[in-house]
Amino acid sequence: MSEPVQSIRVLLVEDEAGDAYLVKKTLKETREIQFEVTWVESLKATKEAFNAASFDLLLLDLSLPDSEGLQTVEIARQICGEIPIVILTGRCDTDFALSALKAGANDYMIKGDCGCCFDGLIRVIRYTLLRAEMEAHNKLLVAALNAAANGIVITDSNAVIKWVNPAFSRLTGYELDEIIGSKPSELVKSNIQNKEFYQKMWDRLLAKRHWRGEIINKRKNGSLYHEELSISPVENARGEIINFIGVKQDITERKALENMLHKLANTDSLTGLFNRRAFLERLAIESERILRSNDCATLLMLDLDFFKRINDTYGHAIGDEALKEFANIMKKQSRGIDIPARLGGEEFVILLPSTNRNDATIMAERLRTQVSEIVIATPKGDVQFTVSIGAALLTKENANGEITLNHADTALYAAKESGRNKICWF
Repeated sequence: MSEPVQSIRVLLVEDEAGDAYLVKKTLKETREIQFEVTWVESLKATKEAFNAASFDLLLLDLSLPDSEGLQTVEIARQICGEIPIVILTGRCDTDFALSALKAGANDYMIKGDCGCCFDGLIRVIRYTLLRAEMEAHNKLLVAALNAAANGIVITDSNAVIKWVNPAFSRLTGYELDEIIGSKPSELVKSNIQNKEFYQKMWDRLLAKRHWRGEIINKRKNGSLYHEELSISPVENARGEIINFIGVKQDITERKALENMLHKLANTDSLTGLFNRRAFLERLAIESERILRSNDCATLLMLDLDFFKRINDTYGHAIGDEALKEFANIMKKQSRGIDIPARLGGEEFVILLPSTNRNDATIMAERLRTQVSEIVIATPKGDVQFTVSIGAALLTKENANGEITLNHADTALYAAKESGRNKICWF
């Protein structure tokens, strides 16, 4: 089955009947393309023809009854809009031809001494239409890139910016004249990522591989934002990298939501400490670490004494205030590696990595002393608190976090049984 013949609607603007005849004859004899030719002799008739029908191409003579030279091109361009224009000219003048192209023509053919030389006319028409199609396609791509919500940046092989879309400017806060010719690292680098991060990124890109990751960058006003960045190298025919294309998606709001959800899932809403689930996860990780090393850790279980009686006597508001005060003491006394948590009610726990029995006892005594200094004024009088503490070691020999937690709980029970406000070891 043969392919359908391409049909092209041509408006021929030519005031010489002989030349017009030769053009129409040449186009009619072409088998690969079916030309529908409409012939007019002036720009006035050209305008009328465009008002009455649509065309794919304009073949234009520059010497017409109502126009001459480059002015003909300019007026024709106004009439036909984006339709490709091929000039038919008797002037064999390169400078003039270039001027015609600048005035709005897409290509030109030079007429010979005897009528028109049309051997290359079909070729010129083909190339003109192909270029026009490619230009229209490129314009559509640019329009799509400009309308994209994500920031898009194109650099040369040295990471110097050659083009960005409006979303890039909105995201970074920089104007176009500040962006073009600069490097992204000069504009948005926050220095939060270390050298190793960027080294790995460039190693992958220079190996001609796609890179994608999350990064924290800086806007022109100094504010930080999270983005998901995707970078692809572009190669030429010789396999050399000539460009990099980056696509930037602002994920600041998403990261904030993730952090909020993570906090809700992992922290106690009243005290801000880790909740039971989050603490048990970290305890399991610490147990694995100790199992692979000769280190040890300590678990302190803490329980405010007579808390239920205080709640019943003074109200839950006073109880909640006491719990928050106690949590603040735990936060202040904790080292950066310690993990304090509220397991529920008045029951708290703190994991002390790399801590022996002696150091853990010192920490427990500090906590016990500071809790005794909590004083909350109420209409029924001042309320003071004490705490009972149970302690247990987590070592390589018993590297089971949940069992050690039960040991600490047993020691806590012993502390309460022996009169409260005491520290007991399992």
